[in-house]
Amino acid sequence: MRVTPVLATLASASTASAAVMHIAATTLSWNWSVTQWGAGCNDTCTYDFDVAAAGNATSKPPRPSFKAHCSGEGEGAGYTFCKNLAKTETPYHVVAQLLPSNDSSHRPQIQVSLEYTDLESNSTWWNFTGKAEASYNQFSAPLLNFTITPDTLAGVA
Repeated sequence: MRVTPVLATLASASTASAAVMHIAATTLSWNWSVTQWGAGCNDTCTYDFDVAAAGNATSKPPRPSFKAHCSGEGEGAGYTFCKNLAKTETPYHVVAQLLPSNDSSHRPQIQVSLEYTDLESNSTWWNFTGKAEASYNQFSAPLLNFTITPDTLAGVA
């Protein structure tokens, strides 16, 4: 299932009473583990991987643990919902998209976004987004593991 940038709809639905917050994600240390990455191109480019991270209830904002399986196709296509693989402290959604290649090396960039309800206030939600460069390894190399560090953080209260 394709989605537009994950929370644009949610943010616009409650803008009359909501305060939007932006925090420099580079000041928040949180690494997401990407495992079993496989990607390749024939008529269209496809990807398949798992993504997970440990939570931290004392961080600001508090962060839940999560685990999801992502699979999609098309460089530059919209976000695709990932399948949650674990129940955690709070409801969450993970989406992923394959960004367009921007150089002659044709190395894929995967962008992942996590949206969740705040661990302390169910009227607040957070959205972390990060990306990483990987490789098209589906036909020539083993599955890969790497890390995504979120670089964008937004919240609505």
